Amino acid sequence: MSENRKYNRTASLQRCAIVSPSLDTPCPARIINQSPDGLLLEMDCEIPVGDVPVNIYLADELRGTVDYESSTFLTGFIRWCKKEEGGWSGFFQAGVQLVTTAPRKDWR
Repeated sequence: MSENRKYNRTASLQRCAIVSPSLDTPCPARIINQSPDGLLLEMDCEIPVGDVPVNIYLADELRGTVDYESSTFLTGFIRWCKKEEGGWSGFFQAGVQLVTTAPRKDWR
């Protein structure tokens, strides 16, 4: 089956946490794969799909912690979220479309 993707995906197991106005608390997650404009996440909680931006804070792998006060995080939109098919672990998977907050070069 051919995929119509703009960029190739790279495997990852980076731990992270999702912060969203639609969630009461941050949702721990793991990045399964990534590309320059998107992420595939695995997590225990279901994330609402929509046009509400979410922030994704990467974990410090040595300490095993997430710094929610850090100014370094990824921003994106949850484009789909579903329970993992055939999974017995109860995990959900979600696709995130990343957006940049940097000014565009053509804006002058």
